[in-house]
Amino acid sequence: MEFSPFDPKHWDDPYPIYAELRAQETLHVCDKTQAFCVTRFDEAAEVFKQPELFSSRSGFNVLLLDTWKKVGPRDVFEMLRFLVRARINPLELRGAPESIISSDPPNHERLRQIVNRGFKPRRIAAWEGRVRELSEGYVAGLESAECFDVVEKLAHPLPMTIIAEMLGVDASRIADFRRWSTGVIDSISGSSRTGSPAGALSNGGELLQYLRSVVAARRTQPTDDLISVLVDPSRGEPLDTQAVLLFATVLLVAGNETTTNSVGSATDLLLRNRDVLDEVTKDPSLIPNLVEETIRMESPFRFMPRQTTRDTTIRGTRIPEGSTVLVMIGSANRDERRFEDAERFDLHRDTSGHLGFGFGIHFCLGASLARLEARVALETLVPLLHDRELCPGGAERADSYLTRGFAKLDVTRVAATAAA
Repeated sequence: MEFSPFDPKHWDDPYPIYAELRAQETLHVCDKTQAFCVTRFDEAAEVFKQPELFSSRSGFNVLLLDTWKKVGPRDVFEMLRFLVRARINPLELRGAPESIISSDPPNHERLRQIVNRGFKPRRIAAWEGRVRELSEGYVAGLESAECFDVVEKLAHPLPMTIIAEMLGVDASRIADFRRWSTGVIDSISGSSRTGSPAGALSNGGELLQYLRSVVAARRTQPTDDLISVLVDPSRGEPLDTQAVLLFATVLLVAGNETTTNSVGSATDLLLRNRDVLDEVTKDPSLIPNLVEETIRMESPFRFMPRQTTRDTTIRGTRIPEGSTVLVMIGSANRDERRFEDAERFDLHRDTSGHLGFGFGIHFCLGASLARLEARVALETLVPLLHDRELCPGGAERADSYLTRGFAKLDVTRVAATAAA
């Protein structure tokens, strides 16, 4: 069987081939990358539970270092400009830097303990008012609109604005944050990634340059924003500048993608399952269930990479030390061994334990924020969907091997004949 998660051929509808991979007696190995695909739920959970055997350090190897290897003569200027903006000395580079998502114990525990200060339940809950204010503002006037793009109007600007405000960035730079985040994702994981990495270098360099100025300002004059919480020694052990920059970048990209993709996917699922839409419209208390079932069925991230620290075996397949293992979250969450009738969209399903936010020590730090944003966004959006349908040709999938969601999702009024 030919399958690679990096091949655009399977991006739009990967679920039939996921089912074939789960049914195989051994693990699938990608021909070109020699990556081992873990597709069953129990196997995926075991990988996540064993960081000493399945290292997270390979995350950067798969997602970033491959981009750097493609730097050609025409990219030299952009690379140099990136190094200057990011204040990175190439002579001091010893592989990829560690972040909270690409570190292993014991350093991971230290980083997690520090950044947890900014994600305590009370601190996240305090954002609900602002999330609701923004959501209601974004959908204002859409009820009378003949057609609108859910991603453009709500799913994308909401998490981007919240994350920017959490970090304490200038509100006038939010459009730049959106451009930087999208540019980095597209350049690293889009179908055009085989070309020049100039896009990732340019957007990443601008982002790091701006964030560095914010970090410097908060060290001298801390406020109540997230960056201040991480750098102010009066609140606990501070992070160094490089660690703050990496964390802020991960939060910007991963946090934005999770909520954007969840809201878009939920809208798509509801409009394709009118009985479920009717049910949640009549009973909005089901919206938290809607969020969880959406994230199970349409996981915002397709897979998470790991690297083996010693020889091991999964499903009768020997995996040598140093191998890349791809935990296929989108497949594991539809494993019929774990979820009965797993292909059915069911608001009453027990989704506890789904892997949409990861598992183990790398369980998504921002899960509570993503759940809050998605819930409030859908509470404001669902009442507008009862007389809507998907526009023919109005759905455009995000161009990424890593994330699954929509870059565009147009909805329009139900035609009079259909409504009758």
